Amino acid sequence: MRWVSPLLLLALACGPLEKPQEDNIAPHGPDDPKVVRLAFLDLVKAAQAQDQEAIIGGLEAYLATREEIRALFGPEVGEHVWRGYNDTIAARLRKEAAEVISARVSEGYTEVTLRQVGPAYPAHTTPGDQIMLDALASKRAMFSVHLHRPGETLGLRFNGFVWINGRWRALLKSYDFIEAR
Repeated sequence: MRWVSPLLLLALACGPLEKPQEDNIAPHGPDDPKVVRLAFLDLVKAAQAQDQEAIIGGLEAYLATREEIRALFGPEVGEHVWRGYNDTIAARLRKEAAEVISARVSEGYTEVTLRQVGPAYPAHTTPGDQIMLDALASKRAMFSVHLHRPGETLGLRFNGFVWINGRWRALLKSYDFIEAR
């Protein structure tokens, strides 16, 4: 043991490897869920600038179409979900979301966290998330976005982000219309 491998010396000289911080990793493509997090960071900036139109425009980009809802949940369940989604969820989002987000950002809710939900992530999965996951016609990854104060975990939550037809879509509280069946 008189000699030490050059590789070992190099490893000792460099120190321990650390996991890169999630914030510093750029999305690898449009289907990477980090794209959603970056978009919500832009919504925080819009709220700080008091740009209500930018907030609504940014959120509307995530609203699903009737065809997407039907593809996600199947034709029968999808049609029922679509009526509630379009008439209630989308309407409330357009009417109230900019004001709510602006108020939260002014209260210091400036951090954005993205979390995958589902059976493998019980700490992040709400009963509503599970209802939506169970109702999907085909299994897919689902995420939630959390707007919160630095150092805190509770805050404003946006549910049901899924990748479909080359875009991220937010199902939000669609579970309300799945349970109603």
